[in-house]
Amino acid sequence: MTYQLNQTIALVGMMGSGKTVIGRGLARKLNASFIDLDQEIVKSANLEINEIFNTFGEEFFREKEERVLERLILGPPLVLATGGGTVMSKKNLSLILNETLSIWLNSSPKIIWDRIKDKKNRPLVNNCRDFSDFNKIYKVREKFYKMANISILNDYDFTIDKMIEKVFESFNNYEQISYNGRDKNA
Repeated sequence: MTYQLNQTIALVGMMGSGKTVIGRGLARKLNASFIDLDQEIVKSANLEINEIFNTFGEEFFREKEERVLERLILGPPLVLATGGGTVMSKKNLSLILNETLSIWLNSSPKIIWDRIKDKKNRPLVNNCRDFSDFNKIYKVREKFYKMANISILNDYDFTIDKMIEKVFESFNNYEQISYNGRDKNA
């Protein structure tokens, strides 16, 4: 079956939930373009994420993120891995909810923490002393992730290929429901 995206698919969730690797696999299955928002910001700024945060601060990063996100979402449809904090901006959240098919990769905070706690290239992790700090951030963001059109549980037991398949099946089922005349936002 050949797919033609009618709108961008935006993967949302905390850093470490698998948005980039799963997004690449989903894009391959759909024969669609894939972009990682953070990497697009890096290209745009010609600086790594940590360098942007350390040199210019989070506010500068978030402003750049808004501009790049809007350009990508309003452009040709693609599979987009958003940053973990992208949904914290009202403008970004509105764009994602109104202009994309949003999919939350729903991993438990403990699973994510285990994946990322030793990664020093993530500004958020550098500001967390322990799981408790990380979990507080997760809880603040979770209510925004829950607004996504689709939520997919991402657990320890799932391989990357299994998750790609789960996301693909959910997308496919969602699209079939939408094409059968139901309002996908209902």
